[in-house]
Amino acid sequence: MGQERERLDETELKWPWWVTGDCCGLVCAFVTGILHFFAYYVQMKYVIGPWFGVFSYAGIGYTCIMMLAVVSHSLCRFTNPGTVPLYLVAPKPLDQSVQREFVCKRSGVIKPPTSHWCSEAQRVVVKMDHYCPWVNNVVGMFTQKYFLLFLYYTFLCCLFSGFTLGARAFMCSRRSRHQIPFQGGASLCNPAPLDVILSVINFVEAVLFVLFTGCMGADQFEAISKNTPYIDRLQGKRGKARPLLENLRDVFGEPFSWKWFLPLPPPQQQRQQFNKMCYDTYDHLVKCAKAFQKEAEQAVEVDGEAIASNQQAQARRRRGGSATIAGPHSGYAYSKGYTYSNGAT
Repeated sequence: MGQERERLDETELKWPWWVTGDCCGLVCAFVTGILHFFAYYVQMKYVIGPWFGVFSYAGIGYTCIMMLAVVSHSLCRFTNPGTVPLYLVAPKPLDQSVQREFVCKRSGVIKPPTSHWCSEAQRVVVKMDHYCPWVNNVVGMFTQKYFLLFLYYTFLCCLFSGFTLGARAFMCSRRSRHQIPFQGGASLCNPAPLDVILSVINFVEAVLFVLFTGCMGADQFEAISKNTPYIDRLQGKRGKARPLLENLRDVFGEPFSWKWFLPLPPPQQQRQQFNKMCYDTYDHLVKCAKAFQKEAEQAVEVDGEAIASNQQAQARRRRGGSATIAGPHSGYAYSKGYTYSNGAT
């Protein structure tokens, strides 16, 4: 590797990333954006606008939350999740047990701890949790923060929409029964047919996605708290037990601050961790390959000595000699006791 090992080529990590092999993911990601803008239109046109005003605190707050959700979704969709560079091909030869753990059998590149092959992205992804069709991307080292923010802000948007629509219906029903003045006025309590249809659709959407994002958020919280991605849990693996705050710091790439709540690019500290995980794994495999090569050469040498000794003994017996020579063993067992720990989880 030479000087190339000092730093990963981050060109690919900076390029726009787009998974094109999953039609379902392409459709779901597009529909997700459409649903966000549909809900925003209904809220501003039929609820927030006539009730509070577009530029009211409610209108501005909802706009900010919706934009944070959309931006987080877009970045999660078009950001490289943390793919292992294709030039980091595992050295050879390697023991089979080492290959199974640290080498991708489909692509031949190295597999750092917690990394897995994604069939949709066709790459090995570091800290891969799962592939999500709603963002059409892999939730991995560089996209999990965006995914969490997308879930969080979408949950808030749906909660806000459901609350305002429910409050509108409740206040208008009281107004019609008891003639109680309502700040929203006649436009809110005497809706047009299109208003009713769109508001009902918006309410159903809000309820469904509050439940969906809430369940997904709970699943992500469990994975982070246990320091074990979803795929590792399916395989029966368990990450190192650590405090929750430390695991969150690992996901967001930096200590707790206001930056956690904004969809900002991955910090340099997280990129350095990615670099270290990849090259620590590569260094480990280089050492394993050298040890395996050395043992193989020793085995060949021992077998050669055994063959030579047996040939000498047979020659003596043919000459009538009675002496026998016990040669070294010819069966050689390769050592498989390699262990590896780079401190990464």
